[in-house]
Parts: sequence; structure tokens; C-alpha cells
Amino acid sequence: MTKIIKRYSNRKLYDTEQSTYITLDEIRDMVKDGEDIRIIDNSTKEDLTNVTLAQIIFEQEKAHKRLLPLASLRYIIQQSGEEIMEKIQSPVTQFRDEVKKRAETLEEGGKAIKDFIDSTQRSLDEMQTKVDDRLRDAVDQMTHIPHIRHDVQAMETRIAQLERKINRLESEIEGLRPNEHSSSFDPFRDVPGRKR
Repeated sequence: MTKIIKRYSNRKLYDTEQSTYITLDEIRDMVKDGEDIRIIDNSTKEDLTNVTLAQIIFEQEKAHKRLLPLASLRYIIQQSGEEIMEKIQSPVTQFRDEVKKRAETLEEGGKAIKDFIDSTQRSLDEMQTKVDDRLRDAVDQMTHIPHIRHDVQAMETRIAQLERKINRLESEIEGLRPNEHSSSFDPFRDVPGRKR
């Protein structure tokens, strides 16, 4: 909030906030402390802030407390107020523009990173879906294992039956063979692995 200082015709300065008279040195201290002040003429309501601040600089220079080098004072007199402000504000404006440009670049980079993260997430989701499908297929196949086990058991039973039949047939064939004592003729004598 701007502090209002009234300047009376007798050149006295009155702080309306503190309800007390103040000096130029106190105004200087307020400015140094960063306070926002406005000095107005009490009768005409004219803004005298610039004139008063210039007077403070003048009083400092007169007391040999050099605030500004001589070259700076000459420069201020030679240039108009607008040119001085432009030169002061130009670096600030350039800095502001540079910050804005960098923020936009970061924003674009942030968008690229967000797009990358989104596409990676989509890829991960697709991969998860494929894994889920394959797992589901594997589980489906595993649920058919009892049927396969049943089929294998049925085949084992059938093989056992066939083996018994083969053994019975072999026994019958043995029974049909002539006895060694009964005849010397043996039709199977040349079969390898046959017992005599």
C-alpha cells in the first residue's frame, strides 16, 4: 500500500499514516527500506514525488555523500526521463522475454515427455493384455489336462488288455506246437531267441 506524505507550503512533510511530521532523511530511509511512497502538495494535490526524490539526491550530493558518479549525473541531465527509463527497463524486458521463451520451451519439452509417458503406458497396457491372453490360454489348456489324463489312462488300459491278449495267443500257439518228445519236427526251430 502506498504511503501518502503531504507537503505543506512551508515545505514541511507530513506522514498521514503515522500522523507526524518527517524529514527528507526519513523519506530517504523509507525508500531505502522499499516502502512505496507518494508525496503530494497539500493545497494543489500535485504529485511532488519526483521533485522530492531529486531533492534528496541533491542534498546527499551537497553533503559530499556521492550517491552517483559525475558521469551518471551528466547522463541524467542529457537524456530525457523516458530514454533513461527505457535503458533501465530494457534489460528487465529482455530478461522477462528470455524467461518467457524458456518457460515455453520447457512447456513444449514437458508436453513431449508427457506424450512419451502416455505412449509408453499404452504400450505397457497392450503388452499386459497380450500376457493376460496368453496366460488365459495356458490356464485353459491346463484345465484340459484331466481329460488328457483320462485319455492316457484309457490307452494304458487298452494296452494292458492287448498285452494280455498277445500273451494268451502266444500261450495258445505254444499249445499248438508239437511236443519235443512227441515229434522231432519243430516248425519254429529256426526262430531266433526261441528256447529249445
